[in-house]
Amino acid sequence: MIKMAEPKHFARKLPTDAEQVPIVWRYELLKHFRSWRLFGALAIVALIVALLFALPPLTGSPYNGTDKEVKLWVTNATSIGISFPPGQDPGIAPLNRSVIVADTLEVFRDGVAYPDLSGLNWVFFPANGSALSSNFILFAHTAPGDNYTATYKWHQSSETFASNFVGFATLLIIVCATFFGGDAICSEYQARTGYLIFPNPIRRATLFLGKFGASMTAGILIVGTFYGATAVLSAVSVSGLDSKFLLSFAFALEYLMATMAIAYLISSLFKGTTGSIVLTFFLLFLILPIIDGVGSVSGFKASWSLTFSGGVVQHILTTPYPTDSVTEFGGAGVTFHNYYADPATAAVVMLLYALAAAVLSMFLFRRKQMTG
Repeated sequence: MIKMAEPKHFARKLPTDAEQVPIVWRYELLKHFRSWRLFGALAIVALIVALLFALPPLTGSPYNGTDKEVKLWVTNATSIGISFPPGQDPGIAPLNRSVIVADTLEVFRDGVAYPDLSGLNWVFFPANGSALSSNFILFAHTAPGDNYTATYKWHQSSETFASNFVGFATLLIIVCATFFGGDAICSEYQARTGYLIFPNPIRRATLFLGKFGASMTAGILIVGTFYGATAVLSAVSVSGLDSKFLLSFAFALEYLMATMAIAYLISSLFKGTTGSIVLTFFLLFLILPIIDGVGSVSGFKASWSLTFSGGVVQHILTTPYPTDSVTEFGGAGVTFHNYYADPATAAVVMLLYALAAAVLSMFLFRRKQMTG
């Protein structure tokens, strides 16, 4: 009788906590891809970008163009505080465009081409955003009755272009936090899916990290798409990208992390998804901004506010960075304070919100039990 070899049974080894996090991450992200929320957020991005890009040209404010034979209004150059040798009668003429393409600038005197001759006739000074607030041409010699015109190509500054778009980034981030974090925890209890998930050999902390990572990935995809589209349109429309654009994107990702952590904290406190989603959106979109606005009237700077710190996402593009100021409305007796978040302070505030809210929501999630 031949004795058959008995099959060997190998014990299955459960994945460690560190190995389980990416598994949860992957399946939660797949759930976002299968839901309407991700595609709804992408549709919102497409709509915002399309409107922001199309409306200015349609309403008479193009991003670039060519001005032909524009009359130059020449005034005495001594008014700008520059001294000249005796006998010279220099003149200055402003060019009221954001950025002038210097290589395309042509100047005409009495209808005849008037070349610069290496600065002997005139010199073009472009605006640099700090010392010079506007473009102008400095003429070495002017005479009464001279008629000057100019032809040149121009485009909007990359700073202005990016600021017009990035001004809506904070709203988009709030939408992402609401869509992907507003009900991330409480939905497991309301839909009773926790009865299937929680008995498995997986820690609540592992579930939380995987869920949070998936929510952040979905949010980064949305915000990254918005910034990527803005960068492409900026390069095409104004021939460049603002030097602080990537810094604004970095602040936007930090703001996304902080708002997502707040959304998870609210979701850990609520039992129903509707209340959690509504409170998340209105807290970030309405309640905290109202407090920030009251501070502008009452004279206190809400540096501790998450939404106030989030303003750095847009303000960082301004050169020079805006500083606090006070506006007096004499007739009404009202004083309005213009406050701006300090970039370094804002970065710390957003990081503290993210860490504190994430740790507290994880603690609440670990203690929360299925009932009913």
